[in-house]
Amino acid sequence: MTHARTLLSGLLIALSSASLWANDAQTLTVKLDTYPNWFALDAQIEAVNQATTSAQTSGRVQSIEVDVNDYVKAGDLIIQLRNNQQKAAVEQAQAGLNQAKAMDVDAQSKLKRATPLFEQGSISKGEYDSIKANASSSAAQVKASRALLAQAQEQLSYTQIRAPYAGIVKSRLVEVGESVSPGTPLMTGLSLNELRAVAHLPQRFINKINQDSDLKVTYQGHHLDVTNITIFPFADSSSHSFKIRTDITAKDAELFPGMWVKLMLPIGDVSTLRIPETALTRKGQVSYVYVKKGEGFALRQVRTGEKSTMANKTNTSALIDVLAGLKDGDVIALEAQSIMAAQEI
Repeated sequence: MTHARTLLSGLLIALSSASLWANDAQTLTVKLDTYPNWFALDAQIEAVNQATTSAQTSGRVQSIEVDVNDYVKAGDLIIQLRNNQQKAAVEQAQAGLNQAKAMDVDAQSKLKRATPLFEQGSISKGEYDSIKANASSSAAQVKASRALLAQAQEQLSYTQIRAPYAGIVKSRLVEVGESVSPGTPLMTGLSLNELRAVAHLPQRFINKINQDSDLKVTYQGHHLDVTNITIFPFADSSSHSFKIRTDITAKDAELFPGMWVKLMLPIGDVSTLRIPETALTRKGQVSYVYVKKGEGFALRQVRTGEKSTMANKTNTSALIDVLAGLKDGDVIALEAQSIMAAQEI
């Protein structure tokens, strides 16, 4: 074991003192600069539109048109209830409306004939008032019959349960043949068109964040557009954290409800040295960079901190905070792997 440690120490010393002549390597001058300080929160994705459809009329389930994981469009039929009773009610209401219309036509005709007779004095005022009242009553009866028909048609439409929006069926809660009544849950679903990230904000940050803060959401290198930030105005009684919710646009991220993302909160600025992750090379748990030395590069050990995922949306290489091992003005190789490859030749 002692012999192995001696060999390892010798290897590290040799690597630290070795120089590689590579004048054509791309370099970067390390600078101490001020960057936005981001605090990362774990946030869970949930659908903006998710609902449980319930029965609005009594009946027996006649057919179920979709199943779990099926995609439906807005207005698609998902469950059909038996509708014999509702159809009969519609027919009865339609007959009542037809009867009321016929009586109203007769009453209005009598009023039309009686009006000039009353003006000529051929009929008394009491007789004319009776005819006029009968005409008004028949007109009101037509309106009442129309309302009853509309109500019956509405009850008939309740036997066809349709998707309130386009989405995916999450679960079915009834089977064919079951009897349902108003309020019985039938099926749950959600839409993937509109998603939001939900996190719990520690109370120490509540005064640093508001609806106008420039929050960012990241997932596997994707930067998601953030809109409609909502901070709940009360803390959880157990965790003493505040719920924060923001709508996101995730066209190419392939996100689904229940997945985890990072919600980045701006909490001020920090002065630090940052280098591209590609400039680092690692041997075990130790990190190194190639520092310009004369006409070549020397390997130097560094201690790294947090990875910055918000440095540049167009740059696929993340930035790494360097806590020790480099100083302002040092020149390093941008691509550590290319230096190592040239060293092996």
